[in-house]
Amino acid sequence: MTAILAVLAALLPAASFASPTRGGTSGRFLVVAKSRADYGALKAKALRSGAKVVREVPQIGTLVVEGSASGQSGLADDSRAAAVGADHVEKVSQAEPRRPNLAKPGLRGAHRVAQRVRVGARSSSGITPDPAFGYQGLQWDYDRIGAPQGWKTSAGDPAVTVGVADTGVDFTHAELAKKVTQVVDFTGSEDPPICKTLFGVSDQDLADQFGGPATTDWNGHGSWIGGNIAAALDGSGINGIAPKVGLVALKISQWCGSAFDSTILDAFVTAADMGINVVSISFGGYLDRSDPEQNAVYKAYVAAVNYARTKGTVIAASAGNEHVRVGGGGKVLNHGSLTAPGDPVEDLFGLYEVPGGVPLVVDVSSTGNLVNASSASCAPGTIGSADDLNATCKPTGDAHQAAGPGKQDQLSYFSNYGPRIDVGAPGGARKFNLPFWDRGGTPGFPYTGADLTNVWEDFSTTSNWATEIDCFVFSAGSGFPENNCYTAIQGTSMAAPHASAALALIASAHPSLRHNPSALVSRLKAITNHRVHNLTQVTSAADTSAADLDGSACPTGYCHLGGARVSDRDAYGRGLVNVATP
Repeated sequence: MTAILAVLAALLPAASFASPTRGGTSGRFLVVAKSRADYGALKAKALRSGAKVVREVPQIGTLVVEGSASGQSGLADDSRAAAVGADHVEKVSQAEPRRPNLAKPGLRGAHRVAQRVRVGARSSSGITPDPAFGYQGLQWDYDRIGAPQGWKTSAGDPAVTVGVADTGVDFTHAELAKKVTQVVDFTGSEDPPICKTLFGVSDQDLADQFGGPATTDWNGHGSWIGGNIAAALDGSGINGIAPKVGLVALKISQWCGSAFDSTILDAFVTAADMGINVVSISFGGYLDRSDPEQNAVYKAYVAAVNYARTKGTVIAASAGNEHVRVGGGGKVLNHGSLTAPGDPVEDLFGLYEVPGGVPLVVDVSSTGNLVNASSASCAPGTIGSADDLNATCKPTGDAHQAAGPGKQDQLSYFSNYGPRIDVGAPGGARKFNLPFWDRGGTPGFPYTGADLTNVWEDFSTTSNWATEIDCFVFSAGSGFPENNCYTAIQGTSMAAPHASAALALIASAHPSLRHNPSALVSRLKAITNHRVHNLTQVTSAADTSAADLDGSACPTGYCHLGGARVSDRDAYGRGLVNVATP
């Protein structure tokens, strides 16, 4: 794990973002009212106590209050309150995030790619895909979900919109400028502001320093998702899976990739009120429902999702990257989670995944491109090191090997799985479908040209102002617009927008299903690819052997895959997303 994430994990529990301390220090908490009349009365009571109301979501009877412990207790004891709970912080669901580059965001720190690979023309009835579709293996994920064939029916309808609830969508990017119809920035009401409080830097600070708009995407995560869903079909670079639908940027987080639960709830409700068809969210975390305060937050999620459904809005979410088994309502059914050697095991057993596990959310697991085979001999410089994780060859002598070499569409080594999964979708994986410490391999192109332009993770746009996602730019004659950022990353974060785009294509092809969430989701599940078979294993509690890459010790277990095979039902839910016939 990167150093910056370790800092974030260490700081978040100590920050005064959640409930106030017993000593009376001001803190932030949600108040859920029993009725509309009770909502107004509770708001008035909070204000009389000297508390500050920092966010209101009256559609689900919820207000967010910053106040003292005594003020929180007074509201919790009020018979008009259904629940009062701490406002927790959730994070982006990207597997193995990179180190932030606050000194040279986006184009200022870009990697230049000299294009030497001949691009082959590819076309599909209905549309002519953008040039990147002709790069061998670059957009493998589109083929796996049947997008080329599906485009014969529909490439999307501008009347259909997808809301990207994330770090923003870069509306200055050539692929996204005409696709982002509106930006709704929810981060202005953060109190305290998360990124500024934890790291001393806000999006406005970055905008002042580098000259970009504060409301763009200073992380890069949200712009990847926006591009995967609906990058412009314009004869240049890439196009999205549903390139003709519209995008709304629901900016719930600034550059550090963290958002209050209440911000996410507000985004869901706002999207529903705006008439947005689908919301794609790749943020998440876990709540302990045995704690009344955390259970209050969970119930608020249930209320927000139900509200969105009544308004005709479907929410699709990433399943999470902890490689745990998730059951009904999002409850984690097994002990342990995927653990880097030397780190303590985070036991999520009995906690509840949000928002992906919340009832009626489409919970999406991640699948990879191909599990590449190990080699009896590897050339010098190809096996990686602790300083270079970009291994292009894995020795057969390594202790840890992935199941299913040569198989496609396997559950990604990091992905959550279980009875709660609705569908699987391409989220990518390292070349050998193992974590980096077991020499999991390279992301592929554009990090390396060892396999030409084959990508083992997922390729899409990223923000021209990104601080946490690597930016690659392409030379003239490549078919890509110059001085615009692209990248390859992995995670259930990358799987969720595939499902979101599929829902948008279905809504485009079948207008009668728009604003009919039950029918729309039923169609998504009915047309999935059922012919997939998973061999990826669960983590092993008993395997305490050292890591393959640098010999790091794993005294805790849970560092290595090697347990039982994840069943097809647990891996893919109803099947792999398929839009060949939307």
